[in-house]
Amino acid sequence: MAFLEGVIGTGVGILLGLALLKYSGYVEALRKELGYIASGAVFLILAATLEPVGTAVPTIATAIGWVNIIFLVIAFILVLIGAIAMAIQIFSKLK
Repeated sequence: MAFLEGVIGTGVGILLGLALLKYSGYVEALRKELGYIASGAVFLILAATLEPVGTAVPTIATAIGWVNIIFLVIAFILVLIGAIAMAIQIFSKLK
């Protein structure tokens, strides 16, 4: 599927993983951490939707490029915070 490549594919993949995580039994204990990861996935999808706008309107391509980079950095930070907090939460319950 060609439309699920790149940034949009990563965002959709993260959201799909969160949907499948429902069946693992960890969702109730990880509500806050999953919120961080879902927010990061939404920022990835926003960055992917801005990319065609930058190519269609060349006068604002530089501005769209910077906004795209900002969205990607925010998404990375949110997913990283969620993943680290989730790992800490899961490993603390194993003891």
